[in-house]
Amino acid sequence: MIDLINLQPTKVSRDLGGKFLLIYGSPKIGKTSFAANIPKNLLLAFEKGYQALPSIYAQDIKSWSDFKKVLRQLEKEEIQEKFKTVTIDTVDIAWKLCTTYICAQHGVKELGEIPWGRGWTLASDEFHESFRRLSMLGYGIVFISHEDVRVESVGDDKSVEIIKPKIDKRAYRIVNSMVDLIGYISLEFDEEGKSERFIYARSTPNIVAGSRFQYLPGKLPFNYELLVNELAK
Repeated sequence: MIDLINLQPTKVSRDLGGKFLLIYGSPKIGKTSFAANIPKNLLLAFEKGYQALPSIYAQDIKSWSDFKKVLRQLEKEEIQEKFKTVTIDTVDIAWKLCTTYICAQHGVKELGEIPWGRGWTLASDEFHESFRRLSMLGYGIVFISHEDVRVESVGDDKSVEIIKPKIDKRAYRIVNSMVDLIGYISLEFDEEGKSERFIYARSTPNIVAGSRFQYLPGKLPFNYELLVNELAK
């Protein structure tokens, strides 16, 4: 029920619960392990990347219809007590299953075969409405994606390597409008050859990232507790 008289001001939680994140990086760099640290997290496995993670709640998603069935269950009060965050692993595949779903509804193999270019609009609307519905239920959402490394020309026969999420541009626009943080996970080596993982929370000339949290450092070691503490600050 809408009751504006008793409406309370928003409060920003001091952890990752209830927040919307997009994290991306190379395979096996720790994206799913990171999400598994979030309390009361439901992992929707559009691809199986959780076999080495103990004691997590993971539901395999083989089709967009599977995802819609999960959405209906997430509306139940007892499910909302059990889970507070939903992880989409990976959003790249979620978009592909969404387009396959729309194609099947219209008896075609490609979205472009639907007349008047409506296929792309139908897929975008279905994708957006499904995740809008999930967000309005009160769950936090963690989108996981792979990295896409491209070499782009910058003129005068020069080029630069750009790293960004490997998501279709239509799906990316939807996800980008929702999330509070886009974090890129990198593996970097020092002069002695020792490696350390970092998460970029601000864009650089080469890396796509971003944050709605004004005082969050642009780069910090990739560690769940550390990120939570920095957000709390």
